[in-house]
Amino acid sequence: MNEIIHLLNEYGYIILFLSLMLELIIVPIPNEALMSYVGVLCFHGKMNIILSIISAGLGGIVGVTISYWLGYKLGTPFFRKFGHYIHMGPEKIEKMSKWYEKYGKVLLLVSFFIPGIRHFASIISGIIKLPYRSFAIFSYIGVFLWIGTFIWLGQAMGPKWDIYQVEIKKWLVLGSILLGFIVLAFFVVKTNKEIIKESLLLIFESSFKRFKSFMKIKLIILICLIFFVSFFILMVGLIQDTISNEFDKFNSIFKTIVFNLFNQNWHGSMNFIYSLSTWKVLVTISLATILVILINNKNKWLEMLFFIASLAGILILSEGIPWIFNFMLGDNVSKNFPNEKSMLILTVLGYFIIMLIRHNKAYMLNLIMFFCFIFVVVLFTISSVYLHHLLPSDIAAGFVFSSVWLSGIIFSLELFRFVSLLKENMREEKLLKAQTK
Repeated sequence: MNEIIHLLNEYGYIILFLSLMLELIIVPIPNEALMSYVGVLCFHGKMNIILSIISAGLGGIVGVTISYWLGYKLGTPFFRKFGHYIHMGPEKIEKMSKWYEKYGKVLLLVSFFIPGIRHFASIISGIIKLPYRSFAIFSYIGVFLWIGTFIWLGQAMGPKWDIYQVEIKKWLVLGSILLGFIVLAFFVVKTNKEIIKESLLLIFESSFKRFKSFMKIKLIILICLIFFVSFFILMVGLIQDTISNEFDKFNSIFKTIVFNLFNQNWHGSMNFIYSLSTWKVLVTISLATILVILINNKNKWLEMLFFIASLAGILILSEGIPWIFNFMLGDNVSKNFPNEKSMLILTVLGYFIIMLIRHNKAYMLNLIMFFCFIFVVVLFTISSVYLHHLLPSDIAAGFVFSSVWLSGIIFSLELFRFVSLLKENMREEKLLKAQTK
């Protein structure tokens, strides 16, 4: 970033044009910070705000246009040949094309404000053959909205930009996460509208007309929802505090306690505990989870499906979330925020424990297993700090992020289980009525 700013000070509008063009052809450049800095230069009279917006806008337009035509020319042959290997064959492309033609124009307007999304929006538009005129109108307007917003913010704040930029970045991160959840929820609802409608009607009927039926699973769903909301609120607060450097004292105190309590003699034990995060152990726990699901034999295919979804999701999130934070915030956060291994171990081990507890009626044994799980999580945190000097706040962040994901998965699993029970109950009632007639 410092090199780009140095070049900007030397060559001005040319560098602004090139940096916007390159980013929108999938070259990761932190252009929000760059454009805000340009706004500060405009405040001091070193650059002209109109010329800055025009040069940056033209660079962005060239970038998205190149990306669009790359997708247009190269995308279709690729998916025709290899798309079926990744479930993106011609039929699915056609379906995506119809969906994107209906909603993609609006998404193009806002996609530039979301890191990661703006780099692929233009290529996808080309791949699905979105008409160039529609693409150009909405994407070009989106480019200028994005550029104008950040350059104007930089100019409006002037010398105070350095004071407020961390706060602005914090809300941009939180806004991006919230927008991501909204887009994901919208996509899920849109593609499963009839199933969701039928399920909601069944749940509504069960809640009010059969209030005393299925009380156990209703209570489980409520508890899962409370956990999900609580962890989500905790995650938002943790992000805010991390960006504001509120964890420095906590990290220092935690590290001091760990290294005072555990000397060099504990090295072997710590290595053993930390080995829980190795792929060999994680795969073993995953296989044990599958075995438990098969032994329980209660909605086994549903539990298996959500287990696979939890694994696939956490693998993507454990790589993607740290990349997003480091891309958007750079040196303002640790490179290990949130910690990848803590995300993986909590999700894999957490699902295993939940499957052990879910159908077990020995409540004392369930309580013991739960506390053993908490004990393992604490020991893993200590071993990570002891062996690799990782920040405790990064490890805690990994646990919190994966807790949001895991609680959401379990909440969804129990909802699906509840709906399947309601449908089965309705079938039994209809069969009973038919027999009595």
